[in-house]
Amino acid sequence: MKGKHEIRRYIKELKKNLSEDEIEVRSKRIADKFFAQPYYKQANNIYLYVSYNQEVNTIGIIKHILEDKKRVAVPKVIDDTMEFHEITSLEQLSEGAFGILEPIVNNPVSENPEWNSSNLMIVPGLVFDKTGNRIGYGGGYYDRYIHKYSDRIGLKIAFAYDFQVFEHVDIESFDEKIDGIITDE
Repeated sequence: MKGKHEIRRYIKELKKNLSEDEIEVRSKRIADKFFAQPYYKQANNIYLYVSYNQEVNTIGIIKHILEDKKRVAVPKVIDDTMEFHEITSLEQLSEGAFGILEPIVNNPVSENPEWNSSNLMIVPGLVFDKTGNRIGYGGGYYDRYIHKYSDRIGLKIAFAYDFQVFEHVDIESFDEKIDGIITDE
């Protein structure tokens, strides 16, 4: 495999072959590892994507974060811009762009001073490598957001199935790196 397009197609095919039970088992392993991390325990504010298709399931993770009395913000896309909005319950999500659950509340965190520190972002993607390179879904939403608010975000972690992690992937100059990956293996 050479380019991003081929790698994306290959990983999407592997993900499509996962059963719902397999996704749940793998997602639980990842969630258990995540909640045991010191950086999770220390974070007050967590940016987190809402899972879609065969991604690591984040609905239970969002619920757990809220039960831990931490703050969570999830993305909403309007045109070519993504903004994170703080939610206080799963009932504040409704199907939006691309069929992905999005916040129905208007509570952007990008200018909220309470989101200036102790932040942690869980970054989605299709492919990751061991040096923090990431290939996303091709829209550039996360790269633009991370670039714009890099001083506010803090640690950037990805959740991935073991087959999504490569030894090395080539990235573009505008692709933002992550700090770590939690896999099911």
